[in-house]
Amino acid sequence: MRSLFAQCHALVPPQHYYDACVFDSCFVPGSSLECASLQAYAALCAQQGVCLDWRNHTHGACLMECPSHREYQACGPAEEPTCKSSSSQQNNTVLVEGCFCPEGTMNYAPGFDVCVKTCGRPPTHTFGEHFEFDCKNCVCLEGGSGIVCQTKRCSQKPVTHCVEDGTYLATEVNPADTCCNITVCKCNTSLCKEKPPECPLGFEAKSKMVPGRCCPFYWCGKQGWWAGQGEAAPGSPVYSSKCQDCVCTDKVDNSTLLNTITCTHVPCSTSCSPGFELVEAPGECCKKCEQTHCILKQPDNQHVILKPGDFKSDPKNNCTFFSCVKIHNQLISSISNITCPNFDASICVPGSITLMPNGCCKTCIPRNETRVPCSTVPVITEVSYAGCTKTVLMNHCSGSCGTFAMYSARAQSLDHGCSCCREEKTSQREVVLNCPNGGSLAHTYTHIESCQCQDTICELPTDTSRRARRSPRHLGSG
Repeated sequence: MRSLFAQCHALVPPQHYYDACVFDSCFVPGSSLECASLQAYAALCAQQGVCLDWRNHTHGACLMECPSHREYQACGPAEEPTCKSSSSQQNNTVLVEGCFCPEGTMNYAPGFDVCVKTCGRPPTHTFGEHFEFDCKNCVCLEGGSGIVCQTKRCSQKPVTHCVEDGTYLATEVNPADTCCNITVCKCNTSLCKEKPPECPLGFEAKSKMVPGRCCPFYWCGKQGWWAGQGEAAPGSPVYSSKCQDCVCTDKVDNSTLLNTITCTHVPCSTSCSPGFELVEAPGECCKKCEQTHCILKQPDNQHVILKPGDFKSDPKNNCTFFSCVKIHNQLISSISNITCPNFDASICVPGSITLMPNGCCKTCIPRNETRVPCSTVPVITEVSYAGCTKTVLMNHCSGSCGTFAMYSARAQSLDHGCSCCREEKTSQREVVLNCPNGGSLAHTYTHIESCQCQDTICELPTDTSRRARRSPRHLGSG
C-alpha cells in the first residue's frame, strides 16, 4: 500500500493516516475501521489530482458495493454527466470514487437514477405513477393529460459553523438525496491548532489518528530508549542537561507504570584557593575560581597574598619586601631587596649603631675622622591625604656630611661649616589612595630620585650662642 500511494506522499503527508490504520488493524480487528483512514487519505489525494484504485488491493476488506445498474469507479467525475448537463459541466476534471453508470451509458438527468444509452425521451411511466425527474416530484396524470411536477424540497437545516478542531464548512451534494446540497464540516489536518505536548523527562510526544476525529490525538509516550529499543535499567544514568545528574531508580510511578527518574544538580565548588575568588561564568552551571590577588610562595612554604598595588615587608627580613601590580588584566608579583650602603662598625662611636628608618640598613654616629657618605635609602612609607592612605616604596636621604665649628684667630670668633644630606633630584608621582568608605582618591607626592651633601647655614641654639659670645670675655679676663 505504501508504494501504491507513493506518488501522493509529497502532496499529502501520510504518517497520521498510516498510524491510524495500523492502530485500527491491531486494536479493533475485523471492524473495517482501517478502511476509513485509507478512504480519507485517498480522497485528499484525489483533491490534489492523484486518483488511485486502492480498494482492489485490500483483498476484499474494503470493497464498495453498488446497485445492480451501476458500477464502482475509483476515479469517476465529481459531477456525473447527464443528458441534461451542459458541455462545461461534462468537462469537469475533479475526480472522486463512487457508483456510476456503466461505460457506454449516461445518467438521464440529475435526480433521475436511470442509465440510458441514448439521450431522448425519459423512460415511460404508467398513469398515476409518482416519480422524480430533474430534481422534481412528478406524477403521470391519468387519461394522458400529461405530467405534473413540483420542485423537490430539501429538508436539511444548514450548518453555520464547525466546532471540531481542524474542520471547515463545505457544501456538497447530499449522497442520500442528490437533488439537494448539504453543508458539512470537513477535515483538513493543516488547520489543526492543537500542538504536541511538552513531555517530562523520559517521555516524548507521540500521535495517532482516531476514527471520528479530525486532528491527531497526542500523548506522552516512552522515549526510544524506553520503548523497546533497550530500556534503561534501574541505576543507569539518564541524560537531562549538563547541569543535572539523573539516574533511573527502582521506584515505579503508579500513573505511568514506569520507573521514576531522580536528578541532582551538578555539584559546584563553594570555595577557592587563597588568592582566588568565585565569579560568574556565562553559559556554565557553576561559578569558577578566578585569581584576584598575587600569591608569593616563600621558602618555608608559607604564602604572601597581596592585592594589586600593595607592598608588604617580609616579616622575617626587613630588607625584603613584596609587591603586586596589575598590567593588562595580568597580575604580576615581585620580590625586591633593599641594597644598603657599605657599613663598617669599626668607625662608629661605641653604642651608637642603630637601624635606618627602613628597618634594614645600619647606621651610627661616626668617629670624627670617618663619615658615612650621603645616599638614597628606600623605605616603605604610608602616604596619607584627606583620611585616605596608601603604602608606597619611597626614597629617603640618609648619611653624614661635613660639619665643623672652630675658633678663627683672624676673626677673633668661632667659624662654622655645615653640610646636610639633602635631596638632589625629585619627581612628582601619582598614587591612588584607599579611603575608609571604600572609594579611592588620586594624590600626587614628591619622590626623591637622588641625594647629596649640600651646604647650609649653621645655627646654634640661643643659649649656646650666648655662652659662645661670653666665652672670649671670660678667657680675656683670666
